[in-house]
Amino acid sequence: MQGAGFRAVHRRAIFFGLVGLFVVQSGFTWTSATAVPDEAAVYDASAERGAQLYRDFNCTACHQFYGLGGYMGPDLTNVTVADGKGEAYAKGIILSGTQRMPAFGLTPPQADDVVAYLKAAAATGRYPIRSMEFTSWGTYRQMHPHGR
Repeated sequence: MQGAGFRAVHRRAIFFGLVGLFVVQSGFTWTSATAVPDEAAVYDASAERGAQLYRDFNCTACHQFYGLGGYMGPDLTNVTVADGKGEAYAKGIILSGTQRMPAFGLTPPQADDVVAYLKAAAATGRYPIRSMEFTSWGTYRQMHPHGR
């Protein structure tokens, strides 16, 4: 009889030990592992207005961030920092449209707000991810070959 009670105590100790480790792991993951290293990724008032315009015009129906969203338009994760593109390129497309994207009638200040939103999104990382490193707390850290 003593053996059965001993095993039950060990099972409880292992269970609560694993729960404790889960809580510690979650704490690390949701604090330091999710910190935004680039201040440009923090939304200012202009980026907030741009995000709202992005939602109001349902841009996700055609465009993606990090490959998630619609597939008619291009991924916008890094459009403001991509070689051959940039902020002026994005603003021009937003104001004028293309063959596949209508001009939604935004004003230049509204287009600036959407560009501010796209800049903030670009500061969160790069897509597609070219190389990454597995961290000790169970997440991936993207490695930038050119220091970005």
